[in-house]
Amino acid sequence: MVADIERQLEGRAEVLAAARRPHAELEKVLSGRRWRRALMRRPELVPALVAEAEAVEEALERVQRRAAQEGWPDDTPVWREARELLARRERLTRLARRRLDVLTVAPEDMSLEEALTRLDALVRQPASWALKPGEVLVHETFAQGSQRRNKARQLRSELPPHYGWRLGVFWLAAFMAFFLAPPGTQKVAGGLFMALSMAPAIWDLLRSGHARLTSERLLWKPLFGALQEVRLGTIGEGGVRVERAWDVCVVGDRRWRARGIWEAPGLAMLIELHRQPPLRGAARAGVRLDSVAVFSAKLGKRKGFCVLGPQGLSFIPEGRGSQALRAVTGHPSTLRGFDSDQVLDALRWLPEAEFDACVMRMVEATGGVAWPRADARYVPGSPVWRRIRIEHGNLALTGRVQWDQQDATERLLRDWPR
Repeated sequence: MVADIERQLEGRAEVLAAARRPHAELEKVLSGRRWRRALMRRPELVPALVAEAEAVEEALERVQRRAAQEGWPDDTPVWREARELLARRERLTRLARRRLDVLTVAPEDMSLEEALTRLDALVRQPASWALKPGEVLVHETFAQGSQRRNKARQLRSELPPHYGWRLGVFWLAAFMAFFLAPPGTQKVAGGLFMALSMAPAIWDLLRSGHARLTSERLLWKPLFGALQEVRLGTIGEGGVRVERAWDVCVVGDRRWRARGIWEAPGLAMLIELHRQPPLRGAARAGVRLDSVAVFSAKLGKRKGFCVLGPQGLSFIPEGRGSQALRAVTGHPSTLRGFDSDQVLDALRWLPEAEFDACVMRMVEATGGVAWPRADARYVPGSPVWRRIRIEHGNLALTGRVQWDQQDATERLLRDWPR
């Protein structure tokens, strides 16, 4: 009977028997702790399974249909092998999706072959820290422990009072455990006290790294761990967020996380700008606009930022970073913690006409002010690094520039009415 059944299946029993090995080997590889390295060492596994996928699925479907129609006993060899293979494929599908979800977002309805193909491609796609030909470095930053601890102190100062005394009690207990411990346990207590004292420095070391934003990619090189890379063009709406105040998380063709970035909101804002128009790809030219100056200023009693250009100036009130970002991209964002001057500085990758158009949208969105040069008057008298005063009717804008903006500001103000 068994021979008759296998003969009637016209080779499908052999197809199922041959499929057992690649499925079992892949399950073993992906179940291991070093699954990425193991998959890299076996480049033939995924292609071999995928190549036979159509034949295997057809054979499984045929066996299941015949078993149901003819009432095969559960111990029929080909029917038992088919059930075992089905169960293994289900396990392997869940495992492949789980491994894929470590690297990128894996849709729940993704088939086994799709998940394995995508996983294999991502594992074998090399990430490069060096810039590629034509790629331009836009921004880079480091995870720095001292700056992060300063921010932590600032955050702790905003916590409810009971958090402070609880922390104080904890350190007092550790101190007393060291000095009041019995003679035989002082070494253990001393080791514990030293470990607690060194914990912040060790934690900073483990989380330290170097982030790069280029015209094409986002890179994170941790001190410990693999280089992470995500292409800007693959980051979708809502794909950039900040977690725990200083971790930047990005979802694109890969998952990307930079830990301990003290300027996390600013970096997230830059990523959000450069992943979409009008900044998307603008940095490829490698030229930053130098015909404008951006500096902190006051318009009457209002604090904000001034954009000084050949045709006039614009004033944008402080504390309007989110509105400024939305004005540029045309889309709302949940990102917070940055101000309009950072958005303005990023816009200097644009040509002058596009820069001016974005600034005008920012002025309208934030309740700012724009003055044409012909209607305003520059009041000379002090170096621009000390004081700038520009008047328009009864209003006066005052401010001063940083050293890197002095030349541009002085060059622009030469042509202003006085």
